[in-house]
Amino acid sequence: MKIGIITTPNTKGQIVIPKKYRDALDIDETVSLNLLLQGEGLYIHPVASVHARKNKEQLLEVLKRTRGAWSGEKGWKERERKQRKLELEASRRRNAEW
Repeated sequence: MKIGIITTPNTKGQIVIPKKYRDALDIDETVSLNLLLQGEGLYIHPVASVHARKNKEQLLEVLKRTRGAWSGEKGWKERERKQRKLELEASRRRNAEW
């Protein structure tokens, strides 16, 4: 496991991207960021351009394709239970690595 800069989120879950990383990726307040959750990691990529969809059907199709792991859940209680279980398993794996 590579360790770069370790940071802690504030009470709202926000983190600061270190200046040397922002400079290296040319990130400023005008740059959109794509956040991608993969496995146990969160990947942040600057986005060169964002294309707005004008067609409602196209937008709905994109939302259907990208709805994520919890899309099949009908009840919030069941979804929260499954999410909590996955979070605990991920936490145990991280603790085991240390």
